[in-house]
Amino acid sequence: MNSNTKGWKIVHSTENGQEYIKSATLKDGPRSRTTAVFFRNKHKTSNDYIISLKISHNAKDSNGWISEKPDKTITLLGDQIDKLIDYIQENYIPLSLGEDSYISLSDDSLSKILKQVATLNMHPDKLVKKLYESGVLTDNLSVAITAAERRNTIDEFEQKISSNEPESFWQDWFDRNKWVLGSEYIKILTERNIDEHHIADYIMQSFDGFLDLVEIKVPSLRFWTGPDSHGNYTPSADLVSAISQCLNYLYRIEKQSDSLDFHQRVSGVEIVKPKCMLVYGRSNDWNNQQKEAFRILNSAYQQVNIITYDQLLARAKHLLGIDESSPQLDDTNDDLPF
Repeated sequence: MNSNTKGWKIVHSTENGQEYIKSATLKDGPRSRTTAVFFRNKHKTSNDYIISLKISHNAKDSNGWISEKPDKTITLLGDQIDKLIDYIQENYIPLSLGEDSYISLSDDSLSKILKQVATLNMHPDKLVKKLYESGVLTDNLSVAITAAERRNTIDEFEQKISSNEPESFWQDWFDRNKWVLGSEYIKILTERNIDEHHIADYIMQSFDGFLDLVEIKVPSLRFWTGPDSHGNYTPSADLVSAISQCLNYLYRIEKQSDSLDFHQRVSGVEIVKPKCMLVYGRSNDWNNQQKEAFRILNSAYQQVNIITYDQLLARAKHLLGIDESSPQLDDTNDDLPF
């Protein structure tokens, strides 16, 4: 394909005043010739140019003389030409070069199609999008693949919370698997700086359009101290410190509510009574007294919601239908922002 479009184009006129550009020969065989030519006419009322593309097929006689009158013609207008150009640009070069982003659908065997898919060196999101657009991937199959991917994510999550990964690992992991944090959040904002001295783990846009925070601590941190002589459990020093950090961040965020600079940095997301979800510690071995203490602890804070890694795991499993019981998650807790 010739991509050279530079230089002036000479516009000719027919006897009746129709303007055109010199035709191009698309095919010149022993029995026929195919040509293409651009015409333009002015609209009768608006004087805007109307561009049309005419493709003609002229037969040849036994001596190679071209018939004066074409036996076949097709004329494309405006948006039809644009669609043809888009189609050629998107498909001609990759198909002619044999790029592996093309999947042959002539074979109706799903197993063979999937073998072809496995050879493509593409990002999973881009691959799924291409398969869906091409018609290979049906709605049901797309949902099944998403569910399978999320099941693998949950398997990894369950494995990793028992290891000793640093906080930076979990910040990156949740960045890649935001859905585990809950459907209340639409997206993670790219901005993390509250001010020059305070950096949040995540500044989020909530489902209702307002700004919230998520703070991540590691699973291995101690949650409770106690029980005391009365059987009471109290938050550990590390947990108290983490809660204080969340409250401080919320205070700093609210101070920025009138800052034009901060408003621009968070893509215009509004600040109205922000909340913070604190992901902290584990709860897989809690007794009934500890579960009650957790309920009381969370009810004491209006703007901070604490959730353990095991509760996140149970909720994600429940969402995927993996574990219907979900004993670690208290679904009656109205303070959970999900």
